[in-house]
Amino acid sequence: MKLLAKTLLTTATALTASVAFAFPVELTSVEGTFENAVGGSYVSGEGTSQILWGAKKDHKKSGYVFDGISPLPQTIVDDTPFTLGSFTHINKPITGDAISGVDLKIDLGFSGFGDAGASTGSFVFAHNETPNNAPVVVGQNYECDIWFFGCWSGHWEDVVKNVGDVDDQVWILNQSVSSADFQLGNNIYSLDLIGFEGNAETFFTAEDTNTSINLMARLNVTTVSVPEPGTMALLGLGLLGLGITRRRAK
Repeated sequence: MKLLAKTLLTTATALTASVAFAFPVELTSVEGTFENAVGGSYVSGEGTSQILWGAKKDHKKSGYVFDGISPLPQTIVDDTPFTLGSFTHINKPITGDAISGVDLKIDLGFSGFGDAGASTGSFVFAHNETPNNAPVVVGQNYECDIWFFGCWSGHWEDVVKNVGDVDDQVWILNQSVSSADFQLGNNIYSLDLIGFEGNAETFFTAEDTNTSINLMARLNVTTVSVPEPGTMALLGLGLLGLGITRRRAK
């Protein structure tokens, strides 16, 4: 009985170890292109890694930029989240309309165990280009409280105008993987697009500044490696031993 338990334990250990043998793999390429912009004036850069909109006298524009992780290849050692690259929001005071949303298509290449594979997915972003109408004190006026052939006493009051900067907002509406699973060696992998680093759902960018945040993904193993012949033999011995033990018990 002890021999049977030891045999089964060895078999289970070998099968569990096969999951670990699905890593590491290499991330060999990362390309991001912005597509399907919604709205906006003077939009440029669709189909590239940088999309801009709006116009200003000094030609500054607001926009998004995606920079894939560098250098490549990057080694993925397990199924924890890894960095796809940096997403940057450029917020400038512009004329014209801003976009209200855009897709970022991500194309990834992988290699491992003598094979190459690829996967594709998209992030769907929503954008809120807020009007710069925050209340700002622009000066003071003297207001008279007591008037009798002239102002005998009074007070100063702030002059407020709604011309102050307001932060713009970006968030992810959805993320999806459009390509099928891919195979490296004996392992089948699937891609999950997670979103912003730290599980952030949204972020804000102050006027005339840039904000950058990493985009994350995860690589899952959906089918583990086929056990080696030795492992299958151990499993067979374990099952055989189990059958013999049952017969003896009768």
